[in-house]
Amino acid sequence: MKHNSNIIVESGIIIYAGKVSETKLHKHYAIQIGFVISGNYKLYINDIEYRHNNFIIHSNVPHKHTSDDGALLCILVDPTTDLGNTLVNNYPAPYQPLSVSKEELNCLQDKLNSNQEIDDLEMKIFRLLKITPVRRTMDKRIFQLIEKMNHLNTNDIDFDSLIETIPLSKSRIRFLFKQQTGLSIQRYILWLRIKKAIYQIMQNKSLSEAAYIAGFADYSHLSRVVRQVSGMTMKVLLKNSYFVQDS
Repeated sequence: MKHNSNIIVESGIIIYAGKVSETKLHKHYAIQIGFVISGNYKLYINDIEYRHNNFIIHSNVPHKHTSDDGALLCILVDPTTDLGNTLVNNYPAPYQPLSVSKEELNCLQDKLNSNQEIDDLEMKIFRLLKITPVRRTMDKRIFQLIEKMNHLNTNDIDFDSLIETIPLSKSRIRFLFKQQTGLSIQRYILWLRIKKAIYQIMQNKSLSEAAYIAGFADYSHLSRVVRQVSGMTMKVLLKNSYFVQDS
């Protein structure tokens, strides 16, 4: 299956803009920044209804969305990045409304729709939210492990090979990784594979090809995982997205 949709994939950021009718209850590792583009939009966390037009949802917070033909600009941020760390430091969990300039938001949307490569996307988000970057403090060994994982082909990530130069036991490494990132190593690898699959789809690979390249057993496996973390299937995400941009 080929497609005309697109989603931006940066090293620690995934951006989607498109229609949101209804999602199932879900949670994801990424911190979610949401901007309502049009329509009526409702967000539910712990059965509490929120109707803010701009908001942030922290990592691993169960939530669902409903909307009457509304559209949402959604920015998913890896918590291990400087942007993710800054969001955690500035906005208390699990949810906070955001105050942003409509003019600045329109400027970001224009950039996303420009079909041009976007430089310093992370800094543009800092400026949009009017927050000062806070560099993440992390155990050097875990930081190096994450850097190594992000530069490997997701099909080739092997835990034993990854940690062979780290002078700690496997159990200690797993504990530190979860403590530092909020996620197990295997779940972090899954996040990397989702990003890789989406990037390959944006390079006009078929859904099956993209799933295989990213390390999923097949497209059905990829679709199940995407549904778990977004409440929507990959096909629905692609069908409803608005802008076309590779980054």
